[in-house]
Amino acid sequence: MTVLDLAWKMIRAHRSGLVGTFVALLGASALITACGIILQSGLSAGVAPQRYAGAAVVVGGPANVAVTRNGKTKHKPLTERATLPAALVDRVARVRGVRAAIGDVSFPAEVIDRHGEPVTAGDGSLGHGWAAAALTPVTLASGRPPTTVGEVVLDAVLARRARVTSGDRTQVMAGSAPATYQVSGVARSRGADRRPAVFFADPEAARIAARPGTVDAIGVLAAPRTDTGALTERVGKALRGTRATVATGAARSRVEFHDVRQARSDLQEMAGALTGVIILVTVLVVASTLTLTFHRRRREIALLRAVAATPRQISKMIAAEVLVVSLLAAALGWVPGIAVAFLLKGALGAVGMIPADFAFSVGPLPVLVALVTCVGVAELAAWTVIRRAVRVRPIEALGEAALEQRAIGGARAVAGLGLLLVGGAASLLPLFFGSVFAVAGAGSGGLIMVIAVALLGPHVVRATTRVLAGPLQRSFGTPGHLAVAGARASSRRLAAAISPLILIVGFALIQLGLPTTMAAAAHRDAIHGLLADRTLARNGGVPGDAVEAARNTPGVLAATPVVRSTVYAAITMLGDPEVFEYPAQGIDTRGLDRTLDLGVQSGRLADLTSGTVAISRAAAGTLGARVGSTVRLYLGDGTPVTPRVIAVYHRGAGFGDVTLPHQDLLPHTTGRTDEAILVRTRAGASLGDLERRYPGLTVQDRDDIAAAQRSQQDGTILTSALPLLMVFGYIAVAVTNALALAVTGRTREFALLRLIGTTRRQVMRMMRAEAVLVAVIAIVIGTAVPLLPLATISYGLTGNPVPYVPPSLYAAIAGGAAVLGTLSILIPARIALRSHPKESL
Repeated sequence: MTVLDLAWKMIRAHRSGLVGTFVALLGASALITACGIILQSGLSAGVAPQRYAGAAVVVGGPANVAVTRNGKTKHKPLTERATLPAALVDRVARVRGVRAAIGDVSFPAEVIDRHGEPVTAGDGSLGHGWAAAALTPVTLASGRPPTTVGEVVLDAVLARRARVTSGDRTQVMAGSAPATYQVSGVARSRGADRRPAVFFADPEAARIAARPGTVDAIGVLAAPRTDTGALTERVGKALRGTRATVATGAARSRVEFHDVRQARSDLQEMAGALTGVIILVTVLVVASTLTLTFHRRRREIALLRAVAATPRQISKMIAAEVLVVSLLAAALGWVPGIAVAFLLKGALGAVGMIPADFAFSVGPLPVLVALVTCVGVAELAAWTVIRRAVRVRPIEALGEAALEQRAIGGARAVAGLGLLLVGGAASLLPLFFGSVFAVAGAGSGGLIMVIAVALLGPHVVRATTRVLAGPLQRSFGTPGHLAVAGARASSRRLAAAISPLILIVGFALIQLGLPTTMAAAAHRDAIHGLLADRTLARNGGVPGDAVEAARNTPGVLAATPVVRSTVYAAITMLGDPEVFEYPAQGIDTRGLDRTLDLGVQSGRLADLTSGTVAISRAAAGTLGARVGSTVRLYLGDGTPVTPRVIAVYHRGAGFGDVTLPHQDLLPHTTGRTDEAILVRTRAGASLGDLERRYPGLTVQDRDDIAAAQRSQQDGTILTSALPLLMVFGYIAVAVTNALALAVTGRTREFALLRLIGTTRRQVMRMMRAEAVLVAVIAIVIGTAVPLLPLATISYGLTGNPVPYVPPSLYAAIAGGAAVLGTLSILIPARIALRSHPKESL
């Protein structure tokens, strides 16, 4: 009989015990498959081209900021659209096979209906020059093209909503207060556009865009019978040495849709982060499950050793069993994995992390990766579980099986203590270093300590049982005494069952405690740092002339325009470049002392002029900057700048880590519009005229601002939590699995108790006492471990050592763990007690 034949026989004989391992590996395969689909989707196009669908080739600006140090390059995707020199249009037009090269500029442009309201919702519509219509699947349904200033062609959707047609007049708001235009024509698209278009005469479009000498993209129309692939290569060669990127086919959408490019980057980062966490969790879960599975087979392994089975034979048999189970589970995991990926896609689309029309890509590679990973993890976990069992001498084997060994191995104890010390030391880093690396190290330290607790589980169980023994015995009486005695005698088994429960509490608090702490700090900064009593905001951006209109409004003491973007900074770490993204704001210092207080610690915000920058304390610690030094930054469109630091402030959580002059940041944003205007007014001042002058503009008071801040924080927390939900779900299944295995493996114990006179009700009362013990241990230890890293992370990021976890969130985590653990113990126990005691023996 071969080892594989024996493994099959053992699987059939112990299929109830191996179901737990199968379920754990099935869940792991599903999660890894889902992560693979997310990564593969992040590498694909995501959305088909629409506005550039008529162009054979599209040339755009750089998609990434690239930083090279010591011969190594690090890339980060740009958050703003990078423009191209308009002179490149003529260069592309001269390439062989190009029928026409058309430069396109786009800008927010909204049609206003007769009631003074914008006719589009969401991100609004975009304005373009009429020449760019040749790149689109757009044809004139009526009228003629715009030829002079004051004429527009409307998308048919906009015309229908505004109830206008060719020859009518309508108002359009593009970069300033609404102006009246003649509708020279109505255009119909052959496809569905994400953002409707308003076409202006080309000189008018250039004036409104206010970007002389630049274009957003260049669309290439191919000459007849020109091969697109060859044309793409020739265009690329013609643009060699520039920062331009050349795209064709589905990749054209990466130039067209900025949000798609950002979504692709976010999906890639999410998949990378989740995969590592999932593999780590899988190792712990599968190891715990296998421990409980083979704990039930100690007698069998002892008998095999007693009849001269060698450790190698037993190891090969168990490895073959695990191989068969892992292959089957991993092969079946792709079905729920695809379902999980698409459920996550819908959720991410609902919260705005990815566009709703972003398409996920499914292929065989994620399934193969999940298969290989699950088999490798399972074999590694099996090796850690059986290596001690096969080292026992045959004459001692039956004795080992009869009585569980309470002590854990020396190597495991040393590893657990070592990891606990390493995790604790890493958690203290933010107390001594102000960089983002210290914060990241503290977060990793928390996870390391959770793993250390799992390794030291038997010691943890015995120590906490001693503390809880008195209250438990007083509350439950004799069943409580039995529960405590069982926990002390079977601490290894109980630790294997509790470890996943501790993991779910600790992991949830670490992963969710950080965004909630940051959200609370941002809210605190916004409340204390915002001196303005009104804020003017508009979906799609505030027109450029609104700030002067606000300043000229009676009763307004100060008005500060705020534009938001992202900037990048690079440092060298261990010889390699590392690029950081920082939220940035551009502000005008005129009247700033009446509208905004960033909590300046050194320097003066009044010195914020062109070529200077103010940075947060956290950014200063990471970049090693101080007042008077210069920092190398890359703006959102990739433009490098080297401003001088004039101030360091501590309210970076609420207002961004980088503050630049308004005139330095605004031209490097995609929409070239302000996000908001902060206004300080006299008592009784009214801003109603501004709302009427700029359709869609809203005036918010301090209560509205606070509510909007909380809503934004909730959205940020939800966005952070969504990808983790599938990990939490997997751990929850593992908890149920592990506890059910632990309970069903005690049928002999239950039978003996009943044969000596214990009633079924008393056994269930004992199990309720044990369920309370398990829940309390998991919640207390799972809460205590993350406290240190959360406190130091909070201190490093906000200066406040008290982390913030909403009481409702903590109640949900702790209560969910308690309910999950209790039901996973009591339901299997009730099922196990249904059989007659003699049958269980």
